[in-house]
Amino acid sequence: MTLAGSKVFITGATGYTGLVIAEHAVKAGHQVRGLSRSPTGDQKLQAIGAIPVRGDLSSLETMRTESSNADVVMHLAWIHDFQMDYDEVLRTDKAAVAALAEPLKGTQKPLLYTSVTSLVQPDPSGGETTEDAPEVQNPLLRRMAAERVFLPMLMQQAVKHRRAIYPEAGNIHTTEVHVDDAARLYLLAAEKAAAGEVFNGTAGTTVTVRQMAEAIAKTTGSPAVSVSKDEAVELWGEFLVNFVSIENRASSRKAQEQLGWRLREASMLTDLVEGSYLEAAKRLKDEDGKT
Repeated sequence: MTLAGSKVFITGATGYTGLVIAEHAVKAGHQVRGLSRSPTGDQKLQAIGAIPVRGDLSSLETMRTESSNADVVMHLAWIHDFQMDYDEVLRTDKAAVAALAEPLKGTQKPLLYTSVTSLVQPDPSGGETTEDAPEVQNPLLRRMAAERVFLPMLMQQAVKHRRAIYPEAGNIHTTEVHVDDAARLYLLAAEKAAAGEVFNGTAGTTVTVRQMAEAIAKTTGSPAVSVSKDEAVELWGEFLVNFVSIENRASSRKAQEQLGWRLREASMLTDLVEGSYLEAAKRLKDEDGKT
């Protein structure tokens, strides 16, 4: 479909990725409406020229109405509550997707659903995975960790403990993508992707946990230190340690070949030591100095 001047509705529009997607869509000339749970979220959307719609994932009628009036719907919202029963998280998400999808049936209007690449099993030979790779048994850990923006979490831990640690050898690989590159992929998928297609939105797949720790160490002014897994659990908690112990190498060849997606932005390691994370590191250190 042609996107020019489209009406776009986004859940999760005030989040890390959703807000950047909304900003790109506004700049491309689209009318963007985003689900917002608070006055702070409203202000974020208004600042980029988007229209806030008050509600959350339980606001099913609101989402039905917005979906029925939209040309494109993007679902990025997720419940970030580690205390909430996971079955309830899934039920809430399923109901939200149904509410968004119902008005779009038979219209050829796209509904984009968001997940994370670490939901699939690693390639047993250490290679890259594709969109057809089998899913893991329990995706809760991976989905929730990725959605909470785990790089800032690692930076916060480095500032707190005065060292950027990594478990054992730190040779587990992770997949990266710059948020602006990801935003451009969403818009390309809305315009060009066939119904039912899945695309990995990834850039580099060779960065190790140790390399991340070394970059974080440089940014935060802390040493990078290898520790045992048990010590890492004591410092970080089991949740985060398990997340960085997952081999995650997802190929984006399909998106590049079928959608014409091109990577333009800095790599994660470059961004950590030279780009947007410098300000985040400064803020974390300032906050730590006040405690």
